[in-house]
Amino acid sequence: MQKDFRADLARAGALHREGRLDQAIPIYRAILRDAPNSFEVARLLTLALLQSGRSKEAHAVARKARDGHKSNPHAQLIMGAVYQAEEKWDRALGAFEKSAELDPGLSEAHYLAANTLARLDRLEEAVARYDRVLEIDAKSVEARANRSVALQRLGRAEAALKDLDILISQRPGEARFWTDKASTLFALDRQSEAANAATQAIRLAPRAGEGYVIKGRSLMASGQLREARDCFLAALERDPKDMKAREVLVFVLRHLEEFPAALAQCDLALAQSPEAALFREHRAEVLRAEGDFAGALADVERAIAIDPRLAPAHVTRARLFADLGRTEEIRPALDAALEVDPQEPNGRFMTAADELARGRWERGWAAYESREHLLPPPYRPLDFIRWDGQERPELLVVVGEQGIGDELLFGRLVRLLADGGIRTVLLTRPGLVPLMRNLDARVTVVGNLSEIDTTQPGVRWIPAGSLPLLLQPDPTKWPSAPYLTAPADRIAKWRWVREEGTFTIGINWQGNPSRAVDVGRSIPLAAFEPLARLPGVRLVSLQHGEGTEQLRQVPFADSIFQLGNGFNADGIFLDTVGVLHHLDLVVSSDTALIHLCGARAFPAFAALRAVPDWRWGYSGERSVFFPSVRLFRQTQAGDWGGVFDALAAEIRAMV
Repeated sequence: MQKDFRADLARAGALHREGRLDQAIPIYRAILRDAPNSFEVARLLTLALLQSGRSKEAHAVARKARDGHKSNPHAQLIMGAVYQAEEKWDRALGAFEKSAELDPGLSEAHYLAANTLARLDRLEEAVARYDRVLEIDAKSVEARANRSVALQRLGRAEAALKDLDILISQRPGEARFWTDKASTLFALDRQSEAANAATQAIRLAPRAGEGYVIKGRSLMASGQLREARDCFLAALERDPKDMKAREVLVFVLRHLEEFPAALAQCDLALAQSPEAALFREHRAEVLRAEGDFAGALADVERAIAIDPRLAPAHVTRARLFADLGRTEEIRPALDAALEVDPQEPNGRFMTAADELARGRWERGWAAYESREHLLPPPYRPLDFIRWDGQERPELLVVVGEQGIGDELLFGRLVRLLADGGIRTVLLTRPGLVPLMRNLDARVTVVGNLSEIDTTQPGVRWIPAGSLPLLLQPDPTKWPSAPYLTAPADRIAKWRWVREEGTFTIGINWQGNPSRAVDVGRSIPLAAFEPLARLPGVRLVSLQHGEGTEQLRQVPFADSIFQLGNGFNADGIFLDTVGVLHHLDLVVSSDTALIHLCGARAFPAFAALRAVPDWRWGYSGERSVFFPSVRLFRQTQAGDWGGVFDALAAEIRAMV
């Protein structure tokens, strides 16, 4: 007579549930010796062995159970679970498929098969199997949840979102579904909705970090950087080991130019993981923004030593070589980045800039197309057809892009379109509309896309920086300056600026204050002192906004004439272009003012860092884009003294 083992099985089950596997397993084994045909005991023993990491023993028990119960679909399931533990995914799939053959209505078999297919990246098949599970049991939460993940991985975010909405209706209090919904909305670029869903996840699970991370990403994508920063900090309070949250926090802090905080976060990450090359590269970028080029180079060299395949580190190294005036080392660093990752965005853009700086126009403009995904809204692709340069559009919208200087540089090319009889609209930033309306009477200039009927047939668009590639790569064949006229009323308005008997120079020292673009370009106003000491010279400040505070800090401030608070109040450069008519010369750092002077064919001296922006080339005293601009280059990186001594000597001779 067979022994009654129900009491022993109940005791083993209780121990199993409590996690006391070392005590449960011997009891299961003893029962199985007395009842070798008990599949349920074999199943429980297999699971306990798997949970305790004893997969080899689990395999033996499961195989014996399977061979002894060939018509039992659950025997195949437990064998499949062992194969999963052994990471034998194809064998696991075969076991689950066999189980489904034995019992086509067994939802667990289809579910486990679907999970294994997903693990094998056979996502379409996985979705089909999840569909089968839901046919059997429409309320299967885990099958629907896993199907939504598979759909997301297939790029079918809208379908994934429908699954998540059903899951939320089934279990509105489960935070993970709100988090998944937020992630899916983020992928669909529905950032406001994503942030709202993440807020709900945070409300339901305030001690979890995931909701804060996805909310932070959504806020960051919407340009709300300070709010995003606070979310990432909250996520790290909950999980200080979340390196992905720390990485994106460093990125945000860099863009907020909160450099000490960014540096502290990098150091925390490196204390936690000294070989984290990515944070070493981030640290290098922070030090670079603070002007510590030597420290930054040491960090980036360390990052590359740790991970030679970290493409962004090679790009940062190239930037540092430019900062240090080491021109010939820039391209090899960029080549190293692109060898590792041919699609590295900043590496591709800097390579294009290097080609253009060397006057390799055909190759340079082709490579310059890599810039587009780096541009912020509203310069991302418009929702109608982009012009290919071949067909003749009924209306072409040329989109101004990047900085004001870029708009002035490329703006002249709309004249080539008008010469070809193409009806053209220039879409620029609103503040620049009054000035750019003076480019060409045949070209309409607007500051908002809503001013254009983009639904009419034959409307196309093109970024202004793509016009050289499509129209004329060689800048010596572009419309020559002056190509931007000055309004007569502005010329008259500023007639009084000229003082009889003086050589009048407009000066500008500070460009875009963002450290992302301004490293080494702007000049301390104090460096202009040699010009202020020149007899017979009158300096007029053309500086606007950032940098004007330096006028209170230099000892020669009284010798600089200021134009008042209303200067350019009703349009970017609208007063400046009038003032130019009453000056003898402009001396400026590398700012949009130099482009304005070039567009007006007005004489200007540009003071440039050792390795300047691509449009000024690596050598020479003249610009191919703006012949009226003379270039004065640093001979040693960071040294403005030699530049201004040369400027002062030249101006003294002119006076």
